[in-house]
Amino acid sequence: MTMTKMINWRNATIRLWMLSIAFLGISLANVSCTSAEDEPSGQIREEGFFTSEVNALIDANYPEVVANGYAELIIPSTMFDPGIMKYADYHKDVMVALNRLGYKTYINGGAVRDAIMGTAIHDLDFSTDASPEEMKEQLTGYEVVINTTSGGSVAKAYHPNGDWTDMVPIKGVNERLRGKPFVPADATYATYSKRLVDDTYTRDLTINSIYYDFQNNTIIDYHGGLHDLRDRVVRTVYDANTMYAINASALIRTVRFAARYGFDIDAATTTAIADNMHYCRETISGAMNNYYICKGFGDGCVRRTYEYYRKYGIADYFMLGLKGYIGTDAYEEPMLKALDYIESKTKVTLELAMSAMYLPVMKARLADKERTLEAITAVWDELETTSGQKEVYEINDYYMERTAMLNIWYVYFALTGSSLSTEALENLKQNSYYAKGELLVEAYQ
Repeated sequence: MTMTKMINWRNATIRLWMLSIAFLGISLANVSCTSAEDEPSGQIREEGFFTSEVNALIDANYPEVVANGYAELIIPSTMFDPGIMKYADYHKDVMVALNRLGYKTYINGGAVRDAIMGTAIHDLDFSTDASPEEMKEQLTGYEVVINTTSGGSVAKAYHPNGDWTDMVPIKGVNERLRGKPFVPADATYATYSKRLVDDTYTRDLTINSIYYDFQNNTIIDYHGGLHDLRDRVVRTVYDANTMYAINASALIRTVRFAARYGFDIDAATTTAIADNMHYCRETISGAMNNYYICKGFGDGCVRRTYEYYRKYGIADYFMLGLKGYIGTDAYEEPMLKALDYIESKTKVTLELAMSAMYLPVMKARLADKERTLEAITAVWDELETTSGQKEVYEINDYYMERTAMLNIWYVYFALTGSSLSTEALENLKQNSYYAKGELLVEAYQ
């Protein structure tokens, strides 16, 4: 295999990986991009899952959560429709098989959050008190493969249609939380645990730490996730300062999830974001910074993502190529209108979002230069390097997105420059990014 093919193969692999778990969907696909003003936080909702009976249980339990850091809340199936948990029968079959073997099974995290919010489930994981080895040995009706990472092992049960069911052992508590406030005194400090409450301390946000007990058809919540989901607030499972020092990516995810839903971030967490931003550079590689930050612009609410990134300092800290532009009316008014226009016309992908946000900078830097693809590429490379963004952001690691951005700008400058001949226009239309470049022209008119 030639070096070029190896690079292209690597980038295609990265692209597929990101497509499957990142900014074109992950577990929150199809979440509508409603405005925060449409459903203001601070109001107790009584709709859908959040009936008056459910709200009463949430409110009765929450003072103990505040006082102790956790308090088990169980919403019985008589108070909600278990049919909100919509997923393929073959996933259910795996859980039934484990239950018959005497093991407990819980659907965890994003799938439960999405079901409660009334959106489609696209990322189904479940936790169990069976070990990966027990699952491999005893689930004889399935091909079970164990994948081991630095965070532990995950078992995958493969199905005839090529899909699989992710089975994650209930995890123990990080040793770095030993002795910390609001952590159970009898917590299991190990890779795995048999207690569901221990597993919650491996999760970042309260709204992502809600579980569905498959066997009993109940919703289980330890940290007020239902309270926060109802009241449209984002906060961490345990003290944010402690969490961000252990897991810096949780800081970026806090802002991204708030932006995605138009939720508020509570005051203590907001302070912790400002105080702990440096951990993102110190403990997350540039490529992963790119991954965590960029995928927010593919969540379906690109304008709001930018606004939240600016509000909470992520834009200033990471999007260094926009220094001097962020926060200025001359830049933001037309740029935000462009994002609105693009979002009204199509699903906003990363390359479209980045092309729109950085276009004013590129226009200024290309003012006295040719608008050839080579010149555009040189200007972008210089911008990344001189601003420091390349070192922090490493967008060149994502070859496909970078290629797309450069070509979108090329089409934009070609269409907004001197009049094109019929032949030149027809040639330009052969560019595979012509439609996106044309959309960028419309967005900035």
